[in-house]
Amino acid sequence: MTGSTFVLGLIAVYFIWRLYRAFSEPAQKAPDKIRLVSKETGEVLEMHIVQTKAPKEKLDWNENAFLTAAKFVFQKISTAFANCDLKELKRALAPDVYRIFEADILARQAKKQKMDFSLICFDSADIVKKTPNNDEVTVRFKTEQINLLKDEKGKILEGDGMSISVMQDTWVFKQIVKEAWIVTS
Repeated sequence: MTGSTFVLGLIAVYFIWRLYRAFSEPAQKAPDKIRLVSKETGEVLEMHIVQTKAPKEKLDWNENAFLTAAKFVFQKISTAFANCDLKELKRALAPDVYRIFEADILARQAKKQKMDFSLICFDSADIVKKTPNNDEVTVRFKTEQINLLKDEKGKILEGDGMSISVMQDTWVFKQIVKEAWIVTS
């Protein structure tokens, strides 16, 4: 099997999995909004989140909607990190977390290295801790990813383009104003 055949096979499996998920989930209702606001710049990133289950009664905080938004943010931040998108990261991260991401990106750029990131799927996303008023929520993500670090000529320095890694990350989301969240850890 050639590399391009394998990649095409992976893409086909991904789309079949997405179709299966789309048709096996209940009908969706109107989207809710969640916004992330940068503490430093005040810039707003607004996300429209579709609930897959209607709550039995109107609640101020919807765990399913939050986890859907958290998965979206996980993918957006991971992609921005791989693409060295400091502007996007600054919007969604607490200043001390941003500085860690920025330092890694600047070190990569100084070495003329490039990161390739492919999120294959979420195996799970679970709330492991939250404050009583739900303004700080810790989420454990278990994902399948392909991560490569390449030099300026495209030679792979770290990772394997033919292997999917199962990764586990724990992120802390903090609400800074109503409906505005940042990643603090």
